[in-house]
Amino acid sequence: MKTNQSKLIKKRSEIEKLRKASTISSALHSLAMSQTVIGKSETDLATYLNKQRECTKASGWAYPTIIGSAGRSTILHAKPTKKILNENELVLVDMGVKYEGYCSDITRTWPAGKKFSKEQKVIYQIVLNTQKECIKRVKPGVSLYDLDDFCRKDLLDQLRSKGIVKSKNIDRYFTHKTSHWIGQDVHDKCPYQYLDKSPVILSPNMCFTIEPGLYFKESKSKYEGIGIRIEDVIRVTEEGGETLSQVPKEIDEIEAIRAIKI
Repeated sequence: MKTNQSKLIKKRSEIEKLRKASTISSALHSLAMSQTVIGKSETDLATYLNKQRECTKASGWAYPTIIGSAGRSTILHAKPTKKILNENELVLVDMGVKYEGYCSDITRTWPAGKKFSKEQKVIYQIVLNTQKECIKRVKPGVSLYDLDDFCRKDLLDQLRSKGIVKSKNIDRYFTHKTSHWIGQDVHDKCPYQYLDKSPVILSPNMCFTIEPGLYFKESKSKYEGIGIRIEDVIRVTEEGGETLSQVPKEIDEIEAIRAIKI
C-alpha cells in the first residue's frame, strides 16, 4: 500500500511558499475584480494582470492565465482573446503565480457589469454551495476521490432540485475533476493511488485545489453560455482544511466590489 510521501506531505517552508504564492495571486484576483472592463478585451485584462504581477515578488505565472467571457467561460482552458467584454456577461479568470518555486491556482467568476443576471446568480450559488461544503469535508482520513464523489453528487442534486436538469449524470455539465495536488508544479506530480490502487488518504500538510464548476455549453435553455468555476488552494490540517487563497466569492461581496469598480 505504500507510495512516495515525500512530495505529498509538504514541509513547513514549502507551505509558507505556497501561502505566499496564494496571497499574491489572491491580491491580483481582487484587483482584476475591481476593474472597469466593459468595452475592454480579455487580452486587455490579461495585460493589466501581467503588469500588476511584475510589481510583486512573484517569479512568474504558475501557468498561462485563463480568461473566458460570456460563452467562452464554458471553455476550460480559454486563452485570452480580443473579444470585447460587454454588460451582462460573465468573466472567468483562472490565474496563479509562482513564488520561490511554488505555485498557486485560483479561479473566480464575476460579472463584467455590476451584477450577476438572475440565471447567472442561480448557477453561481449552486457552485459556491458545493465548494463550501466540499471544503468543510476536508480532513485527515478522507481522499480526493471522496471529495470528488461528494462534489458531483451535490452539484447534480442542486440542479435537479431546482428543475434545471433532469439528467442523472453530471458529467455533461461538470467536465473535470474536483481537485489536483499543488506544489512545485501547478498539477504537482504526486500519486492519487497507493500501489494497490486504493486512493491516497489525506494527511496533515497535503495541499491541493478544490474547484467545482458548471458549464452550460449547448443546453438550449436560459442557462446556455453560462460557465462558473470557483477554485481555492487547500492545506490539510490536523482537524480539517485551511484555505490558503483568500479572494471574495460570496455574491454580495462580488457585487459590492463591481458596484464601486475603478
